Amino acid sequence: MANFLSQLEHIITIVSDTIWPIFLPFILVVGAITSIRTIFIVQKQATKPSTLKLKNAIGPAAISLGAMIGTGAVVGVMGALSKLYAAGQHNIEALAIWALIGALIMVPVSYSETLNSKIMGKTPKEYISYLISPKLGMVYAVCFVALSVFGFGGFQFSGIDSVSAIVASKFMGIETTFMQRYLFIVVPVIIIVALLVLSKRHEVFMDAMTYMIGTAVAAYFIFFTIFVIKTASYIPTYLHGMIQGMMNPVNAMLGVPLGFILGMQKIIQTAETGLGALAMAAQESDSEPREAAMIALIPTIVTVFVSIVVTSYIASYGVRNGIIHFPADTITRLTQLFETAQDVTGVFGLIVFSLFTVLSALTTILGSYYYMTKLFKSNHINTNIAIYLVLVFTAGTLAVFGANVVFEAVDLLMFVLCGINVTTLMIFTFKAWKKYKLDDNDLDQSKRVS
Repeated sequence: MANFLSQLEHIITIVSDTIWPIFLPFILVVGAITSIRTIFIVQKQATKPSTLKLKNAIGPAAISLGAMIGTGAVVGVMGALSKLYAAGQHNIEALAIWALIGALIMVPVSYSETLNSKIMGKTPKEYISYLISPKLGMVYAVCFVALSVFGFGGFQFSGIDSVSAIVASKFMGIETTFMQRYLFIVVPVIIIVALLVLSKRHEVFMDAMTYMIGTAVAAYFIFFTIFVIKTASYIPTYLHGMIQGMMNPVNAMLGVPLGFILGMQKIIQTAETGLGALAMAAQESDSEPREAAMIALIPTIVTVFVSIVVTSYIASYGVRNGIIHFPADTITRLTQLFETAQDVTGVFGLIVFSLFTVLSALTTILGSYYYMTKLFKSNHINTNIAIYLVLVFTAGTLAVFGANVVFEAVDLLMFVLCGINVTTLMIFTFKAWKKYKLDDNDLDQSKRVS
């Protein structure tokens, strides 16, 4: 089995490394065109001005943030930093600036996909089927479920597995084996998830978990503030590392800097820009298109900051001070990150990291079932549950015994989903949007209001 997983990981890696240098310029161009046409043409002529009401924003933004921020904000970014280091870029801080450059285009894509989806009144599967082909809509739905349940779920289980190993070692002095963590941590979590879904009470649990993760994120920001204050003298070194990394990029296969590719992958993965998740969530609200799009920006911007800036700063400090040693496997990476947090902020940092990882993991795992029910409404509920549980079981198993396969599969699935979704939205901004254009009276009234 180990050889099979190793070979599978190798094949997926080759395919992913071949595709992404080509896909990256494509998605940047298509995303920029989509955003520009949406904001300056479609928005002006197909929507009415609206203001962001705080009471309308808190609930949807909290739910989106809870489902979005996840363990990928830590596990995924640490994996990217380790991969960048292994490729020869020891100024790992460069990943943050590459990602922020990509975010300048991808964050407006989040706004655009939400706005356009609300204008059409359709989920991504529906507008892809309508504008291009029902078969492509089904491909999108299958890939999205595979990504959210298996791919992102694998990240979450990997985080839970790592936290259990760290806590057992730090507080109990016990070094656990893969099998022990699988049987006594991962399997019980799978059983709890299964019972919640089978009992149809997962939404109540997820709502509670969402507000708990909101509290954990607040604690995470407090921790990071303390961390920055205590390491203020390190900030110039961090910024210098960014500049050095940008001046000396590690080239990927076709010459696109590897840091840019990894940074964009983490932006798409953690903030879910271009994947259609925000567009699906927006269909559940009564907000007007512009307000829904503004609400979508809140969790997107927060997630980008938490995942890219916070994690890379802590990791950079750990590397420079000999606490973190890249490259490393998933558990070692997280253990060293936790040790860095504890080294600066004491046990408080370790507790915050542990709670953040576990709570966000559970929220994201259950949130993926929500997306599945929205994408496959025609399926019998028991069919959706059966497929979901099989994917969750597979993700949990591979998270312990073959985590790298999950990580590589995520990068490949993101390419498919983002490519299909953003291309469809660009087509909408060129052709189909005119049927949703407001009449002259509505436009005149909108201008007077604005």
